[in-house]
Amino acid sequence: VLQNTIEQVKQAQQDAQKMAEDFAIGKENVNLQDVMINLQKANLSFQQMVQVRNKLVSAYHDIINMQV
Repeated sequence: VLQNTIEQVKQAQQDAQKMAEDFAIGKENVNLQDVMINLQKANLSFQQMVQVRNKLVSAYHDIINMQV
């Protein structure tokens, strides 16, 4: 599940980057609003993935530090 999520985030970032490049070179079918929305979506998905990773690491540390 985590690997699949990482791949989705990576794909969202690549799509946003490609759209930004298309806008920069002046492709007619790409507008600034769509570029900004896709960049923001990619950023939010990355931030969400980082927060999930942080929770997983925290849970791991809690389990490791438990006394049996």
